[in-house]
Amino acid sequence: MSIKANVDFSDAVKGLEALLDSRVSLARSMGVAGGQVIRDEVKLRAPVGTEEGGSLRPGSLRDAIYLAYRDGRSTDIRQVYSISWNAKKAPHGHLVEFGHWQTHAVYKDKDGSWTLGAPLAQPKWVPAKPFVRPGYEASLSRAQAAMVERGRERLPELLREARGGSR
Repeated sequence: MSIKANVDFSDAVKGLEALLDSRVSLARSMGVAGGQVIRDEVKLRAPVGTEEGGSLRPGSLRDAIYLAYRDGRSTDIRQVYSISWNAKKAPHGHLVEFGHWQTHAVYKDKDGSWTLGAPLAQPKWVPAKPFVRPGYEASLSRAQAAMVERGRERLPELLREARGGSR
Protein backbone atom coordinates (compact mmCIF):
# COMPACT_ATOMS: atom_id res chain seq x y z
CA MET A 1 0.00 0.00 0.00
CA SER A 2 1.34 3.44 -0.85
CA ILE A 3 0.12 6.78 0.28
CA LYS A 4 0.25 9.77 -1.97
CA ALA A 5 0.19 13.25 -0.59
CA ASN A 6 0.07 16.50 -2.37
CA VAL A 7 1.95 19.07 -0.33
CA ASP A 8 2.30 22.68 -1.35
CA PHE A 9 5.76 23.97 -0.43
CA SER A 10 5.39 27.25 -2.32
CA ASP A 11 5.13 29.35 0.87
CA ALA A 12 8.22 27.67 2.32
CA VAL A 13 10.14 28.22 -0.91
CA LYS A 14 9.10 31.90 -0.99
CA GLY A 15 10.22 32.27 2.62
CA LEU A 16 13.60 30.73 1.90
CA GLU A 17 14.08 32.96 -1.14
CA ALA A 18 13.22 36.03 0.93
CA LEU A 19 15.69 34.91 3.58
CA LEU A 20 18.41 34.42 0.98
CA ASP A 21 17.75 37.95 -0.26
CA SER A 22 18.23 39.14 3.34
CA ARG A 23 21.63 37.53 3.82
CA VAL A 24 23.45 40.57 2.45
CA SER A 25 21.60 42.81 4.88
CA LEU A 26 22.51 40.48 7.75
CA ALA A 27 26.16 40.34 6.71
CA ARG A 28 26.36 44.12 6.36
CA SER A 29 24.78 44.69 9.79
CA MET A 30 27.25 42.29 11.34
CA GLY A 31 30.17 43.84 9.44
CA VAL A 32 29.31 47.31 10.69
CA ALA A 33 29.08 46.09 14.29
CA GLY A 34 32.51 44.47 14.13
CA GLY A 35 34.03 47.32 12.16
CA GLN A 36 32.90 49.90 14.71
CA VAL A 37 34.69 48.02 17.49
CA ILE A 38 37.92 47.87 15.47
CA ARG A 39 37.63 51.50 14.32
CA ASP A 40 37.14 52.69 17.89
CA GLU A 41 40.19 50.74 19.09
CA VAL A 42 42.31 52.14 16.24
CA LYS A 43 41.21 55.66 17.18
CA LEU A 44 42.22 55.04 20.80
CA ARG A 45 45.69 53.99 19.64
CA ALA A 46 46.24 56.82 17.14
CA PRO A 47 48.93 59.22 18.34
CA VAL A 48 47.79 62.72 19.23
CA GLY A 49 49.88 65.87 19.45
CA THR A 50 53.64 65.99 19.05
CA GLU A 51 53.86 62.20 18.64
CA GLU A 52 51.58 62.50 15.64
CA GLY A 53 54.40 63.49 13.34
CA GLY A 54 53.83 67.15 12.58
CA SER A 55 50.11 67.38 12.04
CA LEU A 56 48.43 70.68 11.44
CA ARG A 57 46.43 70.25 14.62
CA PRO A 58 46.63 67.72 17.45
CA GLY A 59 44.18 64.88 16.99
CA SER A 60 43.78 65.32 13.23
CA LEU A 61 44.97 61.78 12.57
CA ARG A 62 42.68 60.27 15.19
CA ASP A 63 39.74 62.33 13.93
CA ALA A 64 40.39 61.27 10.32
CA ILE A 65 39.95 57.53 11.04
CA TYR A 66 36.81 56.04 9.51
CA LEU A 67 34.94 52.83 8.74
CA ALA A 68 33.68 52.52 5.16
CA TYR A 69 31.77 49.96 3.14
CA ARG A 70 33.65 48.94 -0.02
CA ASP A 71 30.93 48.49 -2.61
CA GLY A 72 33.34 47.77 -5.46
CA ARG A 73 35.04 44.96 -3.52
CA SER A 74 31.86 43.46 -2.04
CA THR A 75 29.78 40.72 -3.64
CA ASP A 76 26.64 38.76 -2.78
CA ILE A 77 28.76 36.35 -0.75
CA ARG A 78 31.40 38.73 0.64
CA GLN A 79 30.88 42.11 2.30
CA VAL A 80 34.01 44.25 2.63
CA TYR A 81 34.62 47.15 5.02
CA SER A 82 37.79 49.19 5.46
CA ILE A 83 39.19 51.05 8.41
CA SER A 84 41.65 53.74 7.47
CA TRP A 85 42.22 57.47 7.74
CA ASN A 86 41.20 60.25 5.39
CA ALA A 87 44.45 61.18 3.64
CA LYS A 88 43.24 64.71 2.91
CA LYS A 89 42.64 65.38 6.61
CA ALA A 90 45.74 63.50 7.78
CA PRO A 91 48.23 63.10 4.92
CA HIS A 92 50.91 62.01 7.38
CA GLY A 93 49.08 58.87 8.58
CA HIS A 94 51.19 56.46 6.57
CA LEU A 95 54.38 58.02 7.95
CA VAL A 96 53.21 57.37 11.51
CA GLU A 97 51.87 53.85 10.85
CA PHE A 98 54.88 52.57 8.90
CA GLY A 99 57.78 54.89 9.82
CA HIS A 100 59.79 56.95 7.34
CA TRP A 101 63.09 58.55 6.47
CA GLN A 102 63.21 62.18 7.52
CA THR A 103 65.27 64.00 4.90
CA HIS A 104 64.59 67.61 5.96
CA ALA A 105 64.45 69.50 9.20
CA VAL A 106 60.93 70.48 10.25
CA TYR A 107 59.91 73.29 12.54
CA LYS A 108 56.86 75.19 13.62
CA ASP A 109 56.66 78.63 12.11
CA LYS A 110 55.30 81.71 13.89
CA ASP A 111 51.73 80.64 12.99
CA GLY A 112 52.26 77.23 14.60
CA SER A 113 52.23 75.38 11.29
CA TRP A 114 54.79 72.70 10.57
CA THR A 115 57.22 73.81 7.88
CA LEU A 116 59.81 71.92 5.88
CA GLY A 117 63.29 73.28 6.53
CA ALA A 118 66.73 72.64 5.13
CA PRO A 119 67.86 69.15 4.06
CA LEU A 120 69.46 67.10 6.81
CA ALA A 121 73.15 66.22 6.36
CA GLN A 122 72.21 62.60 7.05
CA PRO A 123 68.65 61.26 6.66
CA LYS A 124 67.18 60.08 9.95
CA TRP A 125 64.89 57.06 10.33
CA VAL A 126 61.73 57.93 12.25
CA PRO A 127 60.39 54.67 13.69
CA ALA A 128 56.82 53.58 13.08
CA LYS A 129 54.19 54.15 15.74
CA PRO A 130 51.64 51.69 14.42
CA PHE A 131 48.06 52.13 15.51
CA VAL A 132 45.95 50.41 12.82
CA ARG A 133 47.56 46.99 12.97
CA PRO A 134 47.76 46.79 16.78
CA GLY A 135 44.24 48.17 17.07
CA TYR A 136 42.95 45.46 14.76
CA GLU A 137 44.78 42.70 16.59
CA ALA A 138 43.72 43.92 20.04
CA SER A 139 40.04 44.22 19.16
CA LEU A 140 39.47 41.24 16.87
CA SER A 141 37.85 38.98 19.48
CA ARG A 142 35.60 41.81 20.70
CA ALA A 143 34.70 42.63 17.09
CA GLN A 144 33.75 39.02 16.43
CA ALA A 145 31.59 38.97 19.57
CA ALA A 146 29.89 42.22 18.47
CA MET A 147 29.21 40.70 15.06
CA VAL A 148 27.64 37.58 16.56
CA GLU A 149 25.53 39.70 18.92
CA ARG A 150 24.35 41.89 16.06
CA GLY A 151 23.54 38.79 14.02
CA ARG A 152 21.42 37.48 16.90
CA GLU A 153 19.51 40.77 16.98
CA ARG A 154 19.16 41.21 13.24
CA LEU A 155 18.29 37.67 12.12
CA PRO A 156 14.88 37.56 13.88
CA GLU A 157 14.06 40.97 12.36
CA LEU A 158 14.88 39.67 8.90
CA LEU A 159 12.89 36.50 9.46
CA ARG A 160 9.86 38.57 10.50
CA GLU A 161 10.27 40.74 7.41
CA ALA A 162 10.58 37.64 5.21
CA ARG A 163 7.31 36.31 6.64
CA GLY A 164 5.49 39.51 5.83
CA GLY A 165 6.21 41.68 8.84
CA SER A 166 3.77 40.14 11.31
CA ARG A 167 4.00 37.50 14.06
